[in-house]
Amino acid sequence: MKISLKWLQDFVDINDYMKKPDELGELLTRAGLEVEETINRAKDYQHVVVGLILEKDKHPNADKLSLCKVTTGEGVVHQIVCGAQNHKANDRVIVALPGAVLPGNFVIKKAKVRDVESGGMLCSYKELGLAKESDGIAILPTDAPVGKSFAEFGGYDDVIFELKVTPNRADCLSHYGLAREIACVLGRELKPLSSKLVLSGDSTKKQIGLEVKNSDLCPRYAGRFVKGVRVQASPEWLVKRLEAVGLNSINNVVDVTNYVMMELGQPLHAFDAKFIEGSKIVVSQAQAGEKFKTLDGTEVTLKGSELMIRDANRPVAMAGVVGGQNSGVSETTTDIFIEAAYFLPMAVRKASRGHGIETDSAYRFSRGVDPDGTVRAMDRAADLIVQLAGGTAFGDHHDFYPNPVKKNPIEIAVQTVSDRMGYVADEAKFADYMRRLGCQVTGGSGKYSILPPTFRFDLEQDMDLVEEYARLHGYENIPESLPVFAENPAIHDKTFMLNMKLSQMLRGQGFSQAFNYAFVGGQTQRKFLGGIEALKAAGFPVSDRSIQVLNPLNEEMDTMRSSLSTALFKNLTNNFHQGNHLGRLYEIGQCFYRDGDLYKENTRMALMAWGHSTNLWNQTATHPLVFEVKAAVEVLLKNMNINSYTWVVPTDKGEVPAFMHRGQFAQLVVEGKKVGYIGTLHPVLLDDNKIRVPAAMGEFDMDQLYKGQPRPYRFESLSKFPAVERDFALVMAKNIKVGEVVKEIRKQGGGILTNVDVFDVYEGDKLEAGKKSVALRLTFQDKNATLQDNQVVEVSNKILESLKKQFALTMR
Repeated sequence: MKISLKWLQDFVDINDYMKKPDELGELLTRAGLEVEETINRAKDYQHVVVGLILEKDKHPNADKLSLCKVTTGEGVVHQIVCGAQNHKANDRVIVALPGAVLPGNFVIKKAKVRDVESGGMLCSYKELGLAKESDGIAILPTDAPVGKSFAEFGGYDDVIFELKVTPNRADCLSHYGLAREIACVLGRELKPLSSKLVLSGDSTKKQIGLEVKNSDLCPRYAGRFVKGVRVQASPEWLVKRLEAVGLNSINNVVDVTNYVMMELGQPLHAFDAKFIEGSKIVVSQAQAGEKFKTLDGTEVTLKGSELMIRDANRPVAMAGVVGGQNSGVSETTTDIFIEAAYFLPMAVRKASRGHGIETDSAYRFSRGVDPDGTVRAMDRAADLIVQLAGGTAFGDHHDFYPNPVKKNPIEIAVQTVSDRMGYVADEAKFADYMRRLGCQVTGGSGKYSILPPTFRFDLEQDMDLVEEYARLHGYENIPESLPVFAENPAIHDKTFMLNMKLSQMLRGQGFSQAFNYAFVGGQTQRKFLGGIEALKAAGFPVSDRSIQVLNPLNEEMDTMRSSLSTALFKNLTNNFHQGNHLGRLYEIGQCFYRDGDLYKENTRMALMAWGHSTNLWNQTATHPLVFEVKAAVEVLLKNMNINSYTWVVPTDKGEVPAFMHRGQFAQLVVEGKKVGYIGTLHPVLLDDNKIRVPAAMGEFDMDQLYKGQPRPYRFESLSKFPAVERDFALVMAKNIKVGEVVKEIRKQGGGILTNVDVFDVYEGDKLEAGKKSVALRLTFQDKNATLQDNQVVEVSNKILESLKKQFALTMR
């Protein structure tokens, strides 16, 4: 939110901080109101001053240029070449002197123009960034003080704070609210609000009727009728104030409502009274399916849960969010009805998010406005409208407030503040802080009853008041001390520790961690997954119906995810399109499903790999990436001491997800139970998304894999007897899986075969067509005695005989 320091001056004296705004920003930030940026508008016009043209002559070398003698009041006359012709001697103008930097990073410096020195520039409003078009240089009024800074003369010497206000401090979303905080922090007086509103004897209630049908959503509604206004452009001071805080000027009536909102924090709305059909305002919920057109012409279909402002026949505004096009103020408006209300924050927030309509009004109402400030803001607006647009403000205003909001007093002892602060709290300061915050303070001698004001929704218990004292007195005054450890530290959550260990292992495999929202777009997820049958077949708990979010932020976050794959694929797509053609990612997170009427979570881990390394020192890889994913998973299983697992290639195409390549897909079976899958992403999917490198991924049910973790390791003492190695080159058909051969070797090797390594594979013209040669190294060792040669030969022959029988292998 933007805050103008010159505007704040209306309510609290901070003149001494105008030259050092960063110090004030630091004070506010320490008090819990973070100043994210300080914009000193005067710096945009450094070295730009008011000047007086003493002489105007023709340029000696150019007919279209003039040569002016200009004084800026410091006793120095500047010679300036100018291309415009709309000025003359004795005109007061805007002069940019050497050193000035105009919009567009245009630096003013001494230069020669057609061999004549020029020491500055006579400026137009366009060149200063204050107008889109200009007919020539700006001519100032005859009373403009020569030599005065243009920023000060034009009212552009303001300082703007970009303030970050936490959701619980809605009372600071206005200049008066922030002035109250500054007055409290600096110990200065807060100037009271004044009103010069003069009311006529006419009755607002006779002009416009009011009926509030939903008092639970609209606890207070006020309105005043103003007759005979003249809608026109706003005066310059009002335009500048609104522009300073980022608002555009529309007309004098609408600008006043925006001005009061920024001044007091109370959103207002002005209706053109002639468009209020039946001369009646009705506050009630919308009718489902009803159409409503907003001020900017956007048509929305109402859901039936929105709180609407209606006339006798139709909706004219969405309460707290936006006004309707059918009753907005225009140049033809003569009579207006000013609305000021207190709407329940939840109702406004739900309507705003439900239709994706973000306005300054909805921003404030959804956080809470002061119910006791409603009439005050309405009268402030009526006063300004009468001053700027003329007309007559009617008396006998509407004020529907059947159940006034009341705060409960908070009992607190100053000793409680001292105990929490770790130092002795100053009782006088505590009471003064509370009064300056707008609280009613009663009591004394260390015990007080504090009644918070209605605009402080966050003050409900004694600890809230302790926090107020801490921030106003300064967090830096809290002494540093180590707490007394009377209890043992809590044991870390088991799943957390397992996830940390899993992350460490995956990082060791070269994968980087991805963090994605648990929300996905329902339509996007359905399109990507292509159905849930394949997920069920892989062992994942998945429900037939996805879990919809009732109040999604947008359509791409309207569903709780059923799989990690959708978001990881989006990570791949974004990375590749940003030029990252090689990547390895993993994510550990929760997926969600229904179990009857219950909603449940399932911990998953997913891997994503794309692209081969093209490092100068490495040959470009040609193996399918899915093997890298498989290798990483097997390393994890080994580290988790899971040895009983196998990869299964499904024969039913319905068990392969739509986004996977059917020929390069396998399910992981651990101890007889399916726990996930790996596979290569479908080439059509990659092509549709313009991904020009291979990609593979896997996803696993960690709830199943974590069972029994951490598993104990069994250790055996090393044998003190030597090992014997034998190498074999086996010729076999190319379609025989080496893994099956190794499995048979281990089976026949008995207790003395300790290891089998594959160290070479040969396919060439020295072998028969359709054959390959696989070289294996077998390691034999006995724990109890030195192996004899005949024992090794006997086991080796047994292995070879079995291989010949099972696979028709031959020795090379």
